[in-house]
Amino acid sequence: MTQKKKIGLIFIIVPVFLLYFLSEAVLREAAVANINPQKVKIDSILNELPESIRDLITYRITRTEMLNDLAAAETEEEKLAAMVSLGIYTRDPEEKEKILWDVRSHYADKPESAPAFAYYLLNEENPKKISIPEYQAYLRKFPQQYQFNIWALGLNRLNDLRKKITWKDRLDFLKPLLEMKPEFRDYSVLYTEISRIAGRFEFRDIEEKAEALYDESRLCPSITEFIMQEEMEKMNAAGKDKK
Repeated sequence: MTQKKKIGLIFIIVPVFLLYFLSEAVLREAAVANINPQKVKIDSILNELPESIRDLITYRITRTEMLNDLAAAETEEEKLAAMVSLGIYTRDPEEKEKILWDVRSHYADKPESAPAFAYYLLNEENPKKISIPEYQAYLRKFPQQYQFNIWALGLNRLNDLRKKITWKDRLDFLKPLLEMKPEFRDYSVLYTEISRIAGRFEFRDIEEKAEALYDESRLCPSITEFIMQEEMEKMNAAGKDKK
């Protein structure tokens, strides 16, 4: 643990740590009168705390670091990344709502804003909820190498809502993939999901089309391979420019 993190931890741990040591159970088991604070290691203290308190302290440290990252962001890309990380991580509903709404409102043209759109997808308790067609319209703005992650985030969101939505909702969400020529092998998992749902309800035409697109996608490069190739081409081009 870095010195900076330890210093921040001391300020966070003190109220929780004191509260813990004031409990009767600990007072019965620990003789703390002669403890020298200078010799106590923060990591050792954390290891001795109950899991719930340890979790709270870790959360507060991580959130503080994320706030510092946001304050230190110098570019729009850094700011967006910091906002998304904090918006996903925070346990404060008001803070989460404010951050993710800001991301959705100001960065809708960036694929990195996808977690905010997934948060609002079919969020019936939120007046700013996004419908399936609205989410699909958002992801269509981007090339396939970026779309895949947005599809995956949306599908994960629907999995979280599985007790509130129907299988037809899941199939409707994925159906646009049937009209898309896959460019990357990664999409095979999505076609597998379409085929599985369609087979369950005996939608044979959809199942067959999904299986055909699955086979087609397996012949494509992965997104990782594509991005690595792009980076190599950029590096080669930059090297030629210097000559």
